[in-house]
Amino acid sequence: MKESSELTLYAYPFRSRAERVLWAIQELGLNCNVIRIKPFVGDGPNPELLKINPDGKVPVLIHGEKALTESLAIIEYLNSISGNAKLVPVTQDSIYDFRSKMHYGLTEIEPYLWFSEQAGGPLKRFYNWPQDIYPESINRVLRASKSVSAFIVDNAYLSEVGFTMLDIYYYHILTWAKQHGIEHSADIEEYLNRLEKRETFPKEMYWK
Repeated sequence: MKESSELTLYAYPFRSRAERVLWAIQELGLNCNVIRIKPFVGDGPNPELLKINPDGKVPVLIHGEKALTESLAIIEYLNSISGNAKLVPVTQDSIYDFRSKMHYGLTEIEPYLWFSEQAGGPLKRFYNWPQDIYPESINRVLRASKSVSAFIVDNAYLSEVGFTMLDIYYYHILTWAKQHGIEHSADIEEYLNRLEKRETFPKEMYWK
């Protein structure tokens, strides 16, 4: 595919949401230049990063004249241009199942992981959250992980059609939870191990 040679992905030197996009790129067999960029220079945001994204965050995908942000939207975009659109289902029922599980993670898990990062994790020094935010956020993630266990019982992947971007997304948030000491069920641990064994799994995504 000619367009794939024009792709440039900006990511941090450490694990971030950009690794979701990197994994999708490898799954889709696209060619992409990856540039690792520091979020801060001195006491402020990296000016180079601000030039490509005024919010000062990664991932940013450059495709021709376009600068694309938000990891999940980028993955869907890449899926649509790849000529190998396998990361998003196509039938009505499978699309609903896919969207339902994606939105569950986006509403019931990831926001509380972000609160946890700000209230009790590496970003704590930049924020001033009430003391009870961290334990409550962790409890909410723990409760939600029980539903995720139900998603994967007797299934190799989260979607009935096989491996999709759902699995890329959930690997990231479930291992993010482990960074905060959350212990998952045996079903989830087996699921994570299965994903790590994929040939296209990027070593930068490994959570430890």
